[in-house]
Amino acid sequence: MEQPSFSAIDVETANADPASICQVGIVHVRAGEIRDQWQTLLNPKTRFRASNVAIHKISEETVLHSPRLPDVYGQLRSQIEDAILVSHTSFDRLALDRAMRRYGLPRIRVEWLDSAVIARRTWPEQRSNGGWSLAALAAMLGIDFRHHVAVEDARLAAEIVLRACEARGLGVEDWLRAEM
Repeated sequence: MEQPSFSAIDVETANADPASICQVGIVHVRAGEIRDQWQTLLNPKTRFRASNVAIHKISEETVLHSPRLPDVYGQLRSQIEDAILVSHTSFDRLALDRAMRRYGLPRIRVEWLDSAVIARRTWPEQRSNGGWSLAALAAMLGIDFRHHVAVEDARLAAEIVLRACEARGLGVEDWLRAEM
């Protein structure tokens, strides 16, 4: 089996609007190993809901002097364009799409993979052992991470895919074909 190469992304949002991205984290996997990562705070120029702040600890004050998504679009695009991009559930995909539309930015071409779907297919017994949330899978796989820090959640999504590839003897291209 060829060693997997892909990227993983996670976002945190200011409120219930998926377009209100206030943090983006990306990790890059090359030849089966996490090689580098990138994270930035973003100022979504919108209100922050107290329940979101309680979860990720990012507030309006935290992002006051941070760039907006259009300010980092070029850097984001160079990180993920034409990549196989993993997210845990479809939320990050939806958030990125909505934020791009909000700012009138061109969509970035990627091939999406969902690490939650991959986990369900790899470890179906996890249904009765806590489910397939990031926290439950981290506990099951023995992976330490800081939940709701975008780059940490992206790293965990990448680790889930790597472990699933190893457990099933599949590559990311196999998972892409299986998701279609």
